[in-house]
Amino acid sequence: MTFFRLVKAGAVLIVLLILQLELFASIRFFGVMPEIMLGVAVASGWHGGPTDGAIMGFASGFLVDLYLASPMGLSALTYALIGYLLGIISELIAEDVERIVRTVISLVGIVLGLVTFVLFGELIAEPNLYNKNFGKILVVGGLYTGLFIPLLHFLMEWVFHQGNYRNNQIAMTRVQRN
Repeated sequence: MTFFRLVKAGAVLIVLLILQLELFASIRFFGVMPEIMLGVAVASGWHGGPTDGAIMGFASGFLVDLYLASPMGLSALTYALIGYLLGIISELIAEDVERIVRTVISLVGIVLGLVTFVLFGELIAEPNLYNKNFGKILVVGGLYTGLFIPLLHFLMEWVFHQGNYRNNQIAMTRVQRN
């Protein structure tokens, strides 16, 4: 990551963390708040590839871990894994897929992230992660976070791709001259 991209990513992460912890903590549907930072990991994996997706996933998960009472690193590990996985999937799929396909894959990534978080928590014997409301949390949390997926994809596209447009145009003009 270049320095400018790192600054943009840091600014986006801080703003989205504040929104998730302050605004959306009080705006809940059926007692469930959106997982905006998990959505950041999903969108950064899609736009940044496996390595940048894992880095952004780890960073967003670590910021969430600083706030949650769960064991330190549980969210960071989960979000890094999901960011890496979505980066691999985005490399296998053509770049010009429809937005609906990108949104559906992102929703599946969010649900997979929630399941992985609970699974890792159960593996380390963390109480109260899996309970009778887990199905409701998966459905409502996934759909509620899904409302913000287009915005998160826009922000991660800004973080990872804006600096490349000029370089692509220069490379295209070099090819056309020969």
